[in-house]
Amino acid sequence: MKSFFLKSGLLMMAMGMSLAFVSCDDEDLNNGDDNGGQNNAEKTAAAIVVEYTVLETADFLEYCDIVLEYNDGSGAKTDTITATEWKKTLTTALPCKFTFNKTVTLKADKDMAAAEKVSYHQNVYHLNYYLIDADGATVSTGEGLSHTGNGTAAGSKIAASVAEGRFNTAKTYEFDAEGKLK
Repeated sequence: MKSFFLKSGLLMMAMGMSLAFVSCDDEDLNNGDDNGGQNNAEKTAAAIVVEYTVLETADFLEYCDIVLEYNDGSGAKTDTITATEWKKTLTTALPCKFTFNKTVTLKADKDMAAAEKVSYHQNVYHLNYYLIDADGATVSTGEGLSHTGNGTAAGSKIAASVAEGRFNTAKTYEFDAEGKLK
C-alpha cells in the first residue's frame, strides 16, 4: 500500500510540473507588452529624435556674437546663441541628414583683445538621439556623441583665433533608413 501511495504521489507531482511548464496565457505569449508579441527590438524605426546642445562660456558670449544655422532636411533655420547652453530637439523621418554650422564673430562694441583672460569652450557640443516607430513609440534607447574642450587665454589671443575662424564649426550627421549613423 505504501508503494501505491508513493507511486501515486510521484505521478501527481510529475503531472503537476508538466502542466506548469506548458501552461501559459496570452500575456506570456507577447512578453507582457501591448504590441501583439512584437518587442521593441523588432519594431521598425521610422524617425529619429535628435537633441543637439552647444555650450559656451559667459566670457565668450560677452565678447562674441554666435550664430548657429541648423537643418534637419526641412530647410535651414538660424538661431543666435545668447545663453551658455543652446539646445534644440528635432524629429525627422529616416533616412535623414542634419547639419549644424556655428559662426563666431567679435562684437563691434567690445574689445576682447584688451581682456587679460577670457574663458572659452572650444567646439563643445553634445548630440543625443533615439529612434521611434511610426506611432511615436521608442524603438531604441538614446545614443550620442560629444566633444569637450575648455580653456582660458589672454583676450588678444582668443580675439585673433576668432578673427581667423578657429571657433567656427560645421557638423553633419547622416542616418540611414535603419537609423544607423553613417
